[in-house]
Amino acid sequence: MLFGRRPGARLKGMVFIMFAWWNDLSIVQQVFYLIAIPSTVILLIQTILLLFGFGHDSEADVDHDVDAGDMDHDGSGADHVEGLRLLSVRAIIAFTTVCGWAGVIMLDMGLHPLPTILISLLLGMGAMLFTAWVLHKFIKLQESGNLDTHNAIGLSGEVYVPIPADGKGKVTLVVQDKFMEMDAVCPGQALKTGQLVRVTDVTEANVLIVVPEGTSTT
Repeated sequence: MLFGRRPGARLKGMVFIMFAWWNDLSIVQQVFYLIAIPSTVILLIQTILLLFGFGHDSEADVDHDVDAGDMDHDGSGADHVEGLRLLSVRAIIAFTTVCGWAGVIMLDMGLHPLPTILISLLLGMGAMLFTAWVLHKFIKLQESGNLDTHNAIGLSGEVYVPIPADGKGKVTLVVQDKFMEMDAVCPGQALKTGQLVRVTDVTEANVLIVVPEGTSTT
């Protein structure tokens, strides 16, 4: 034709080129692309939703639900490291996106598949930890802006991190309909993980003062 090929013919040509390109890739390259491309699409969707104000509350709610449902009393929950929730959706997507594209780039540079896989996994874990850390800080900031710790006075909770007699530990309790992990002290008495407590006061630094459940404060 004088004015170029028809749109249908051009589309078929593009599809043929894509299939030829895909078939020229190694199995390892195909796997990395299959990880990277869907992850990137999900990441873009998440970013767009965040720009329009969606997703903030759901991420915080997921974080608290995971705390409430999966937390071990000895502080060794499989989904968190020092308060970082690694199994949140955004942390997992960060892992797969970085891992996938790192693998694609390194294989295109001619690196051997084995070190490529190892380095990609390490980079993905780094992205996962960083994302979990950012989300942790964001949620803590959100909590500190919305939570009145004095509403915890009179509530019952459970020791999460042991509280030494002369130091600070952590307790878990429900405050303002949110499952919280908060710093706590018990002057003159050591408390063990799993022990039930009641909040009697709050310090100026927003640290809970607790006593064992059933203890009279009069």
